Amino acid sequence: MIETFKSNPDKSRLHRLRGIGVVAGLLMVLLLAAFSNGSRWAGFPVAKSQGAQEQGNDAYDSEYRQGLDMLRRHRWEDALKAFKRANDMRNKQSAECFYGMAQAYQGLQAYKNVADSCDKMIEFSAGNPKSQAQGYNLKGIALQTLADAKDQKRLQEAEAAFRQGLALDTDLPILHYNLGFTLLQENRNPEGFVELKKFIELQPDGDKAQQAQKLIENPRRAREAYAPDFSFTTLEGEYLSLEDLHGKVVLLDFWGTWCPPCLESVSSLRDLNKRYTKEKSFVMISVSVHDEEGKWRAFTTANHMVWPQSFDRESKIARAFDVTRFPTYILIDPEGIVRLRVSGTSFEREDMLNEAIHKQIRMIAKPN
Repeated sequence: MIETFKSNPDKSRLHRLRGIGVVAGLLMVLLLAAFSNGSRWAGFPVAKSQGAQEQGNDAYDSEYRQGLDMLRRHRWEDALKAFKRANDMRNKQSAECFYGMAQAYQGLQAYKNVADSCDKMIEFSAGNPKSQAQGYNLKGIALQTLADAKDQKRLQEAEAAFRQGLALDTDLPILHYNLGFTLLQENRNPEGFVELKKFIELQPDGDKAQQAQKLIENPRRAREAYAPDFSFTTLEGEYLSLEDLHGKVVLLDFWGTWCPPCLESVSSLRDLNKRYTKEKSFVMISVSVHDEEGKWRAFTTANHMVWPQSFDRESKIARAFDVTRFPTYILIDPEGIVRLRVSGTSFEREDMLNEAIHKQIRMIAKPN
């Protein structure tokens, strides 16, 4: 089976997943880094689960915590089941369980369910504006992810959710970032800049502020699938970053020595590298994920993988690009925009990659 992604204003869902409420380095990481405690998957913003506080129900507390654990382990369906079981123990009125369900649905990419669960979470969080603000934030992210670039109605719904969160006047600066990003998507740049500048004022340090500044400098980043920043040191000891690769056509190969289809693809990658070895405007980078370093080093050497090799020790690059299937190939144009994403194995894949690479190289060669 082959899964493809081509970047254009109407179809770049990967870009929307990264862009709104994100921290460079994740897709789903990127979305849910918006929560105030900074963790990837956030529990309800109270000291203990409400059920345990109100009635001392150990069974409820156990199910709820199991749901949180499943979220952290990316076991979305198991997390969803645990939160539903816990919610049943509270007559389906537990705000924290609906919040957990929303995050599980986010992992399953069931964005309509995310929005619906957030509505329930907000309803049952009456009297807790901080919790409601987080609910509006996640709802806005889900609605924005569902929207095409031309889906103004959905974008307006996302905008409304972020504004409702801000109206609660809580300490959640990410709402300004997400609102600003959505306004840029709606081609309302001046209004978007105001929100992004407000975010920078409230949270001046960190990658997020840098991303906000980049959006102000180039609002196209909110409307096109710009690749997230990444950097690594190659097997040969050379430091490379997206900035260093600007002006080149870049193919990222996400793989692992534990992945049989990835190993089967090595000979094709060698051929691809050989085909473009004299092309100065092209670079291929293999990113090893979930691997053992010693095994990775031995394999790349034994199999003459002479192009740049990255050992993604903490899966930072993979998370930045939301890579969950292997192998995955991502093609980035000289401006830094993702132009093609291919996952899985297929005879069609090699021709598709060659055609896309050749097209981008031809575009570089064209006189201005």
